[in-house]
Amino acid sequence: MLGYMTVRKTELKFREYDRYRAFYCGVCHAINDRYGMISRLSLSYEMTFLCMLLSSLYEDGVNEEKKRCFLHPIKKNAVVSGPETDYCADLSVVITWYALRDGWEDEKRIDRLAESALIKNAAMLSAQRLPRQSKAIKEYVQNLHELERRKEQNLDAAANLTGVMLSELFDWRQDGYTDDLKSLGFSVGKFIYLCDSFEDVQLDIKKNNYNPLITLYGDPDFIGIAEKMMSSVMNCGTLAFERLPLLEDVEILRNILYSGMWQRFELAARRMGESRQ
Repeated sequence: MLGYMTVRKTELKFREYDRYRAFYCGVCHAINDRYGMISRLSLSYEMTFLCMLLSSLYEDGVNEEKKRCFLHPIKKNAVVSGPETDYCADLSVVITWYALRDGWEDEKRIDRLAESALIKNAAMLSAQRLPRQSKAIKEYVQNLHELERRKEQNLDAAANLTGVMLSELFDWRQDGYTDDLKSLGFSVGKFIYLCDSFEDVQLDIKKNNYNPLITLYGDPDFIGIAEKMMSSVMNCGTLAFERLPLLEDVEILRNILYSGMWQRFELAARRMGESRQ
């Protein structure tokens, strides 16, 4: 349920995109340095966004340098490093491990079981470093399984779980910014759950999988209803975002929140609209 918080590249200046890539590469290098190369499979756009957000908010002073990696062995690329990249690297590993285990328990996919085994030790170390956040992720997975088991039709009950989990992860230092960070994380998490459900609704109907949006799918204006629902969710999040005293990289962050996050919904809506005609 990751991969939604991307930039809309066409709306960024070249230097802004380069800056974003420096954070993306920074989290990737931090994962490698702290947990080994195989753990890089846990890299996500969501943790890149969070890293850039926390860096802008706390102004700890990330370092930027040129580095090579196995994906780019010839040309050096800009890479940032700092406490924010370490935090998001730790989160990346433990989130991915629980996601892989979830894939195994839900669908009995051997590939997910094998991949989870590869990063198990890394995930255990990450959980020791972030006990509060790890507990939130574990409880999220358990509670979501229970909702799916009883086929809960209350859409908010399901979507709110993702929001509660991400709100805990966004609240890095539990300080004066807690309320707004948690509000933003909650909205982002709920949006991601709704968008993921929207993308999968047709397939879930065919496979008889759990999806709380199925009950709305029969409405002729299903796409419009889903869009309004997701817009309402993100309105609360962006209000919290704008209250945070952000200066550096704020336009890149806005690009993601106001535009980039909608790209997968737009693609799925076009496909769905064509299939429903």
